[in-house]
Amino acid sequence: MKITILTHSDCDGICAGAIALSRFPHAEVFFTKPASFADDLEECTADKIIVCDIALTQKDKERIMHIIKEKPAKISYFDHHPLDERTKQFLDKHIDLHHDLNRSASEIIYRHFENDIPPERVWIAIYGAIGDYCDDTEFVKRVEKDWDIRALYFEVSTLVLGIKVRHFESYDKKRDIVKALSKGLNPSDVPGLAMGAKEAVNAEFDLYEIVKKRAEKLEHIGIVKDLEGFGFRGPAALFAATVTDSILGMSIYDRTNHFDITVRTRDYSIDLNVLLSETAEEFEGTGGGHPQAGGARVPIMHLNAFLKRINEKLDEMIK
Repeated sequence: MKITILTHSDCDGICAGAIALSRFPHAEVFFTKPASFADDLEECTADKIIVCDIALTQKDKERIMHIIKEKPAKISYFDHHPLDERTKQFLDKHIDLHHDLNRSASEIIYRHFENDIPPERVWIAIYGAIGDYCDDTEFVKRVEKDWDIRALYFEVSTLVLGIKVRHFESYDKKRDIVKALSKGLNPSDVPGLAMGAKEAVNAEFDLYEIVKKRAEKLEHIGIVKDLEGFGFRGPAALFAATVTDSILGMSIYDRTNHFDITVRTRDYSIDLNVLLSETAEEFEGTGGGHPQAGGARVPIMHLNAFLKRINEKLDEMIK
């Protein structure tokens, strides 16, 4: 049986993919993302497909449901991004769905497979949860007590920061990390990853100084555009909010026919997933993510209108 793991390339996706690979060591690991998931799912020829940590975009949802209906493969989906009730009911009916808004994908898949993999793989679940700011769950708090929390945070920091440097940008290098974790190694055992993490820390301090000089304030949004170091989009967005004293920060990149936008908020009462998915759809784009960390892809001609609409919605929220 051919098994393919389709997973996200961030910390939670890498960890969830590693847990899946630990359970199915002969599986193929393929990285995907919300904007390309429909194409990747359609092209996948495996008999069994395991999807980890991939949000379904509003734009592609109907197409994805059609692909699932037509595909003979057995599909298991482990995710924690918001789903509307209609889509969730469809997935419940047609695939093996494991979905929980309040847990990381790594925790969800670990708890499903925990009786079939070595108990030490719980470390990977903890790394994924911490890396995706989903560690405030009863499960993670309980299992953290069994280990040296300082060592766990060192390892997750090594992973989160290490994959930001150029050497680990490629999917092949990230696939090596997935394979290492699936075999019981820790992030710091991956050659070069700990050194990469230190390099990333230095780069983030340098990045702050650059953002401080280049960020601009647009009402409630701090914006920085086309910075070098595409892998540091999250920190750049957060720093843009910080240095302009704004509610939201955006790191925006011109990708020829669309803008790639990473967003962070300093006001945790704002749900970025809802804000970005609904607003991007108004302007022929896609958006979403998590409540405090999200992103959007917006056509070039609609950027200014998109930003204006975001500010209008923020006006309504903070009245």
